[in-house]
Amino acid sequence: MPRPALGPELLVVSSFDDTAVRRAHRGGDLVRLAPGRYVRAGLWALLDAPDRHALRAVAVISASAYPLVACRETAASVWGLASLGLPPERVHLLDTRASTTQTTRHAVKHRGALEESEVHERCGILVTSPARTALDLAAHSARRPAVVALDDGYRQGLFTAAELLEGLGRRGEHRGAVRAEAAIRFADGRADSPGESLSRLVFDEAGLEPPTLQQPFQTRRGRFLVDFCWERAGVVGEFDGEVKYRDRSMRQGRSAEDVVVDEKRREDAIREDPRVRRFVRWTWADVRRPGLVPALLREAGVAVLGSTASRVT
Repeated sequence: MPRPALGPELLVVSSFDDTAVRRAHRGGDLVRLAPGRYVRAGLWALLDAPDRHALRAVAVISASAYPLVACRETAASVWGLASLGLPPERVHLLDTRASTTQTTRHAVKHRGALEESEVHERCGILVTSPARTALDLAAHSARRPAVVALDDGYRQGLFTAAELLEGLGRRGEHRGAVRAEAAIRFADGRADSPGESLSRLVFDEAGLEPPTLQQPFQTRRGRFLVDFCWERAGVVGEFDGEVKYRDRSMRQGRSAEDVVVDEKRREDAIREDPRVRRFVRWTWADVRRPGLVPALLREAGVAVLGSTASRVT
């Protein structure tokens, strides 16, 4: 069964004295998302973590007596921007009437102003625009999740670096501006997955020479793009997220075993290029282990130049 489109129509709305809804909730047929807002358990089971978070935002906003706008990590979930981990437990909302940030059981309500162009409607609720969402993440989130989201937004064409830098300039001097600018300039839409984005961050934090992304190689088996290439060192690097093996939609009718064989043949063909001296692969587990991937790349001959992250205050 395909995942349903997100929106208020998925919610079961009840009043305080709705006995039937309370009974269905106790029996496990309904999942409570916010006061008076439920979703059927069967539909809930079809949603991944970002979509569940987005639907929680729909529930909280629809239950509010005054307008609220999904923002930050919650807006990123609504727009489908990539993330490193699970969404936050509470939804993040912007309340233009608030004088200070407020935290409730279900939401974090941030104070702030919005231009008309910075508010869109999606999934039946108001949400900060992709560019405003990216600016907020760059300014207020840690570097790693911010860059992962920005890489994905560039890749999807939701915003450009020039657009974000212009928006940052309009905001003037503010807390997080230096960090935001650094993330915007470092992000690169050629990173094809969160794992590749995290890999780029790990390289930079270790001070490694920046690689070329999506470098083409013409081989006897055809033209291939590699995730990372350090041309001076003759090193090719590939992040192996294992999705290509597990996700049937990406296997194009092939078995997982066929994909493994095809990958081996592809790697062998690339290795035959005289410019390639070393071929390094790593996984999610590898890139999350501190120092492992940089050590492998240094051993392969990748130079150490110094981190851009260390220059950001």
